Amino acid sequence: MQKNEIRKNDLQAEVYREPRKHLSCMVHGDLMQLLRQVARQQRWSLSRTTDEILLRGFRVTGHLPEES
Repeated sequence: MQKNEIRKNDLQAEVYREPRKHLSCMVHGDLMQLLRQVARQQRWSLSRTTDEILLRGFRVTGHLPEES
């Protein structure tokens, strides 16, 4: 498995899905490619994938507690 390859069963959805605010931003092409790859593998929307990845990143950086 390549360094950036993510296995399909590595992620479990944790973000509560409710109507959300809209965010529009520029994303580095490599990050966008990874988001799309994960979305395809998980069979999630790009929006859901972004929510889940951001949640994990905020936890890792200490901006959110481990369980929220």
